[in-house]
Amino acid sequence: MYLPSDDSFLLAECASKYHGKSALEIGVGSGIVLSLLCKNFKIVAGTDINLEALRFCINNVPYCVLLACCDAASAFHYNFDLIVSNPPYLPNDNDNKKDFTVHGGVSGVETAIHIVKSATLVLAKHGKMLIVLSTFSNISKIDELMKNMRLKRTLIKERKLFFETLSVHEISFR
Repeated sequence: MYLPSDDSFLLAECASKYHGKSALEIGVGSGIVLSLLCKNFKIVAGTDINLEALRFCINNVPYCVLLACCDAASAFHYNFDLIVSNPPYLPNDNDNKKDFTVHGGVSGVETAIHIVKSATLVLAKHGKMLIVLSTFSNISKIDELMKNMRLKRTLIKERKLFFETLSVHEISFR
């Protein structure tokens, strides 16, 4: 299970400014963003492939949250107003030492790309997606995906740390 860190808090800060009927978090980790979404949305759901994270959330997030153990957004056929995710974003070229909570693939964005593709299938027409990226990630691959899927990416907020810059991006349909 991914414990909250600077990236989690940055996503929570950005997500707190959004309101609507329904929200989905892909990769709930400890549930700190889920709990915040409950304040601004009537319907809140969360997914994770880690059963331990979901068990933790069952006991630590508001009871009205729907949780699903699945890959990305694959369990849903509902259109959400907001989808948020803090995917693993660090590059890893050594599969033997891969930590699935932080390593997002060889260029650091393969997991994020998978999540965006899955999320767009359940994102409302005028919905928004928030995703965390790092300067360690190959963001040009995200931009290529945006172009191919006719999506728009807007930088919402950055936080400079001593070793990297974290950023939250809003993704929407054009």
